Order: sequence, then C-alpha cells, then structure tokens
Amino acid sequence: MQKYISVFFLVIFVSVILFFIFAPVYMNGGNPAEEAVHAVGTIIIVLISFLIAQIYYLIDLIKKKM
Repeated sequence: MQKYISVFFLVIFVSVILFFIFAPVYMNGGNPAEEAVHAVGTIIIVLISFLIAQIYYLIDLIKKKM
C-alpha cells in the first residue's frame, strides 16, 4: 500500500510543479478569474493523481494474477 501512496504523492508533486510553471504562460496577469483557474486546476490535478495511483494498483493486481 505504501508504494501506491508514494505514487499518488509523486504524481501530485510533479503535476503541481508543472501546473505552476506552465500556468503563467497562458495567463496575461490582471485577469480576475486567475484564482478560479488555479483552484480548478489544482482540484483536477488531485483527482487525476488519484486515478493514476488507482490505475497503477490495478495494473499491479492484474500482473499478480497472471
């Protein structure tokens, strides 16, 4: 279980770093919706990170059964 938790946090860490590196490229300052975009982006990152960890777990489970 510890392996899947570490995968989850690794994906979150890398995704957040990439999000904050590339987000300013697409935003031109002064936009009042900027905070909303960051909040929605962060929520999406967390949810997709959870899905990646679950897919990793399923792949590992299938390999053990074969």
